[in-house]
Amino acid sequence: MTDAIDIMPSDLIGGEIVAGVDIGGTNTAVGFVGEDGRVILRSTFPTGGRGTAGEFVDLLSRTIRWMAEKLPSHASLRAIGMAAPAADGRTGMLESPANLNWGSVDLAAMVRERFDLPVAITNDANAALLGEMYYGAAQGMSNVTMITLGTGLGVGAVINGALVLGAHGAAGEFGHITMAVEGRFCGCGRRGCAETYVSAPGLRRTVFELLALRLEESALRHISFSSLTAEDVSKHALQGDTLATEAFNITGWYLGRLIADVALAFDPEAVILFGGLMNAGDLLVVPARRSFEEHALAIARGRIRILVSALNDGRAAILGASRLVRDALLEQCP
Repeated sequence: MTDAIDIMPSDLIGGEIVAGVDIGGTNTAVGFVGEDGRVILRSTFPTGGRGTAGEFVDLLSRTIRWMAEKLPSHASLRAIGMAAPAADGRTGMLESPANLNWGSVDLAAMVRERFDLPVAITNDANAALLGEMYYGAAQGMSNVTMITLGTGLGVGAVINGALVLGAHGAAGEFGHITMAVEGRFCGCGRRGCAETYVSAPGLRRTVFELLALRLEESALRHISFSSLTAEDVSKHALQGDTLATEAFNITGWYLGRLIADVALAFDPEAVILFGGLMNAGDLLVVPARRSFEEHALAIARGRIRILVSALNDGRAAILGASRLVRDALLEQCP
């Protein structure tokens, strides 16, 4: 658990604070958000996908209580909003998320057992998109799609101002559409899923496929698979490593194909790219835009903007989850 970061003087912190929790396949971030949308305290810890959901909730609860102790006396925690992969916001269930070994669990109920507070949960991509619509690059948009790129891949969509949820809360699971028949094995049990190519682990797999197939020298040959990070690949690509650059070109090619499919499904005015993989910037965005124009139908070419999140510092899902629970529940619990 990291130290909480106080980014506001205590006399500027409003009285009603909401916790926004962004549960990722690798790390979880908790932010305490004021009524004006500013994150006043933040902490992160490893999600621990190999442990149980109960162990995770225990650690999450300790983190939230530890952070709450740092609030000034005039401020109080009023609700908890969570963003998680494969979450159904209407039932509170996580339905066997591919990168977490939890099975199907009612995560919202487990957190409610530990806090006498309103708790809400939604899909992580939906939460990030809500954060972007209220505070980031999607402000003012009523038809917009977000692709989240981290340990996995998710898609959130808003059509005519309303989140697209589906009958079971599973709309937008584009991370598990098939991009390559008989392709890479995925944690969901299928093969060729989009996130096995377009994600931080997907980028690593691409690097090692290139290392096996090609002979040119690369600094990446001296890094083990378990140690390699997306940041390593980005660093060496910026230093002119041709194999690292090619890995991003391949990842961007798949991402552009995916964006073309998203455009067909939702017809957005913009697609926003969010997540740790986007720290690579133009190394990924440029080939993705090129691939999108190559694969998109004529009705979408040149008309759909591809943007990088304005909140790609870890705030988007925190802000979206906090806004979700503030809007949905605090009116009922003044």
